[in-house]
Amino acid sequence: MTSKERVIRTLNFKKPDRVPFNFWMDRRLLSRYENELGDNFRVTYYGADVIESFPLLDWPMGNYVERDGSLWFTEPILKDWGKVDELPMPDPNDPKVYDDIMTKLRRFPDAAIFLNIPGPLCVLHFIRLLDNVYYDMYDNPRELHKLIRKIFDIQNEVIKNVINLPITALYLQDDVACSYGLMASKPMLDEFVFDYFMEGIEMAKKAGKPVVMHSDGKVMDILDKIIEIGINAINPLQNEFNDFNEFKDKYHGKLAVYGGLENTKVIPDGTVNDVIRHVEEVFETLGKEGGLIMSSHDIPLHCPRENIEAMVEAIKKCTY
Repeated sequence: MTSKERVIRTLNFKKPDRVPFNFWMDRRLLSRYENELGDNFRVTYYGADVIESFPLLDWPMGNYVERDGSLWFTEPILKDWGKVDELPMPDPNDPKVYDDIMTKLRRFPDAAIFLNIPGPLCVLHFIRLLDNVYYDMYDNPRELHKLIRKIFDIQNEVIKNVINLPITALYLQDDVACSYGLMASKPMLDEFVFDYFMEGIEMAKKAGKPVVMHSDGKVMDILDKIIEIGINAINPLQNEFNDFNEFKDKYHGKLAVYGGLENTKVIPDGTVNDVIRHVEEVFETLGKEGGLIMSSHDIPLHCPRENIEAMVEAIKKCTY
């Protein structure tokens, strides 16, 4: 069974030969592994099933500093709403935008390739910084909608240009929750995030492609909504903030999981046996009846190599 077949069966709650998987790391750790094992090492070396592909859109960005492997934005590029039309927006019809996607499609025809599309909050953070964006929802809603519309005219053009290629799924990404719950009220998230996802979701459904959504944090309060708008799977469903048994009882057969593995305690700091046990428990709870693409969020820099090896080997033993 190919990786693509394995993932498609899983998203449709049909059992594949084994649980499909992927994993993410701190970008510095990822770079270290890439230098040693080559690019796309998760697929070529470890046999992972999912490859995420990225449209290379050069969004306008404010000032930032790079620290601890991440970019920390310190100043918005847009300070005056009267200058929103002066923002240099990327061209979605520039062929270079699709270099990463096309390279991965050619190189890995049997892999499950996801088309990553950042959501409104993600792109707005580059331009306005999130603390300003939350004020804008109340103080400048008209201007904020105008900017999001500009962003999603571009994002939807990318989706239109790619969705009928042999990608496996559309992957929408926006952090609408934190460790305590939702980052804004449900009506605000509907108005400023989910409504803008709808055109892309409709294009994906028309092309017969499933839709996956990423949000960190405690997401249980928005799962009914994302099912309603046509999303097929949630990532990463962090176990620190979400009850897996509750999720299984309420959503098995309705919403698959792309994630499930924790990245802050057991995998980086536990013993090899702890890691193996964790993988087995996640499979038993979320994956035994299908509907699980096992993956981690960003595994931290200090994680020992033997824990990564143990994680992957344990995942490959999760068979049906």
